[in-house]
Amino acid sequence: MAISFYNHQRLYQRNKPEIDAAMARVIASGRFDWGDEVPAFETEFAAWNGASHAVAVASGTAALKVALLGLGIGPGDEVITVANTDIGSSSSIHHCGATPVWVDIDPLSRNMDVDALVRAIGPRTRAILPVDLYGHPANMVAIMAIARQHGLRVVEDACLALGATIEGTKLGTLADATCFSFAPSKHLGSFGSGGAVLTGDADLAERMRKISAYGQERSRHYAMHGNGMGGLHHETHGLNERLAELQAAILRAKLRYLDGTIAERREQAARYQAGLAGIGVDLPQTLPGYQHSWRNYVIEVDDRAGLADRLRERGIATNLTYAPPLHLQPVFADRRVGRGALAITERFCDRLLGLPIGPQLHLDEIDQVIDAVRASMTR
Repeated sequence: MAISFYNHQRLYQRNKPEIDAAMARVIASGRFDWGDEVPAFETEFAAWNGASHAVAVASGTAALKVALLGLGIGPGDEVITVANTDIGSSSSIHHCGATPVWVDIDPLSRNMDVDALVRAIGPRTRAILPVDLYGHPANMVAIMAIARQHGLRVVEDACLALGATIEGTKLGTLADATCFSFAPSKHLGSFGSGGAVLTGDADLAERMRKISAYGQERSRHYAMHGNGMGGLHHETHGLNERLAELQAAILRAKLRYLDGTIAERREQAARYQAGLAGIGVDLPQTLPGYQHSWRNYVIEVDDRAGLADRLRERGIATNLTYAPPLHLQPVFADRRVGRGALAITERFCDRLLGLPIGPQLHLDEIDQVIDAVRASMTR
């Protein structure tokens, strides 16, 4: 493809000196576990988001799972979420022993419909897991009010929305726990996988640290990897979901450039909005009071297969992030939620088409995509 979704080599070259120095620092230290990088990154990442506590973990899915477990979600519980997203949202609920309950979406924001949320609350509902799809925040103000009214906990899946805001407040301080992904293609990408949970609850943060690290306090791990003393003291059924020291160092090097890369995404999205207006495709919307962080730029079109084929002929990559929706995926067939259950979700997933966006691209490449789409729509 002349213009693809990912160009990690180009991104690496942008910050090569800082990244190389970060990796060299960890390698020279010989501390690949329980070193200084993870705690330092947690402090810096929390500060960037204006949050009190950050817990760094191995992936965005791990962040969701650790947050749910930290809040005591388990067998017999139901968690209300949406189906037009990555499977990590619903699989994290499943792996806690709980049951995902999908509700329909708002057609403009493409996020959880709060009226549908209220209707779905039942006697087994314990939590809500909204997703900030593509970088547009869910209606977190309303969702938190509903949660408090019904005594529910909220785990926000912000894996696609780092840097997004609601009335000027960055995501990370609104929910009980807000989860992020540092997969290579995300706003802040590691050289593998990574994730983090932000919370204002110090006790929850400590529980999540224990859960993600074998069920022990971090101080014991540091002691064992330092002088070998301290012994084992497992307080809970823990997992091995820690962020690696090397990844933390890379993320620290890239964090200082995050404002700039998000600004690039917003500039590219604005270019798309202007260049694709009035040609017969439905463009993504940003609702008043929200600031989008544009992890994805996703249009809607009736003949999406035909448009994708015509763009491929011109060397332009497209994708279907995320379709078909989760309630129609084979893995959830036992839930017996068939087509027609989530009408707006299904229509959206039948028509969505993702276009390339991100700091790996130059504005002239965005212009090439725009020209190709316009030409393809007039054939």
